Amino acid sequence: MRPGSFDPGPLCEIFVILLPHTYTKNILLIMLIRTAIFLLLPWLMISCRTAKSVISAVDVKPSGFLPHGTELKEDRKRSPFIGNWWNKDLRVQKAAEQVKSIYIAPVVADQLRPMEQKFTKLEFSNKRREYKMKSLLEYTREKFAGVFKSNKKSRYNVVDAPSKDAMTLKLSIIEWEPNTYSGLVVREAVDLVTLPMIGGVFSKPARGKIAIEGVLIEPKTGKPFFEFADKEEAKTLFFFFPQELFPSGQAKYAIREWARQFEKLMSTPPEKRVKDSWPFQIIAF
Repeated sequence: MRPGSFDPGPLCEIFVILLPHTYTKNILLIMLIRTAIFLLLPWLMISCRTAKSVISAVDVKPSGFLPHGTELKEDRKRSPFIGNWWNKDLRVQKAAEQVKSIYIAPVVADQLRPMEQKFTKLEFSNKRREYKMKSLLEYTREKFAGVFKSNKKSRYNVVDAPSKDAMTLKLSIIEWEPNTYSGLVVREAVDLVTLPMIGGVFSKPARGKIAIEGVLIEPKTGKPFFEFADKEEAKTLFFFFPQELFPSGQAKYAIREWARQFEKLMSTPPEKRVKDSWPFQIIAF
């Protein structure tokens, strides 16, 4: 090789690893190398953007449920949610600081949007989704109340009825595309012929998703103290897990994450950042 010339050997060896036929030799090692390479890609793209926006390209359009939906903004220095609105009225802020209880209102789906994904429409009728939505709304209320009850250091104590001494949290599910078996088959097929987890990242029409909105009402003034909106799509899995087999598996995981994040956001100082969950998931139940 002439001095100063480029040797393509090492580069070729890297790309050989990415070819499907390499699975036939040293399967475990090859899969580990592929996974490591794939996990490095998001970090090369992230820059100042969030992992959620890079990996999932997730966005959420507020509905009429939120009084200040058009004013929602991303606030990654503080909140993990895509859209946030804090009341800047000092009177409301001061009143909210004195409240030590919270009431979780029954969760609604009045603003639920029609299904868009072809795989979802193939396996779910509107009637079937509506039937399963009822239990999902109850599950959401249960989990949001549960995170406050389970944390002894939480800012709020949960009460069972509205009170003049308790904040009221109103929640609304505005989007839900259930998990589908056809979508699962497509993602697994893509993984089989490409890199592991590629199907989970790029097969957006085959992924379950759910979006939520919430408004926290200060009792003395009756005005919103905090509003938020967020959407989660099925996370990329390292392995196949039971969560994928249930229509509400992805939705329930997202709801548990939202509940945990909301409680932490309410119970920590304003300068404390509440981090979003990773777009990758190792264990999925």
